[in-house]
Amino acid sequence: MRGLIKSLLTLFSLIIITIVLINTHQPSFKQSIDNIPDTNYAEEIGEKLQTSDFTKKTIVALRAAGYYPDSTIGYLIESPNNQIMTIQLHNLNKIESSTESEIQNIVNSIAKNNNLHFFIVYVQLIDI
Repeated sequence: MRGLIKSLLTLFSLIIITIVLINTHQPSFKQSIDNIPDTNYAEEIGEKLQTSDFTKKTIVALRAAGYYPDSTIGYLIESPNNQIMTIQLHNLNKIESSTESEIQNIVNSIAKNNNLHFFIVYVQLIDI
């Protein structure tokens, strides 16, 4: 009888220790919330892009530099350090690094003039 009581106490102790260890080593809910993009920032930048005519200014500047962008630009905004812009161009055979660099500089100049953070620019070719 004594061995059975010792065994039950040991079993309950192991269960309690296991439960405590699982609860203390479980990732907290706050950590997963931190990984969610800041929707307030994205909305704020979206408004700034509209009020400053950023897309229109970018398209006009690219056309003035001899490029033929599509009439739309795609944006993916997660944070000030992760702002992505996709520009689709016509009338190019291939995209060279100097082309990407020049377009990046044009976009950064317009962003700076409109008090926006810089964008990571992806250039894509469109077949007509």
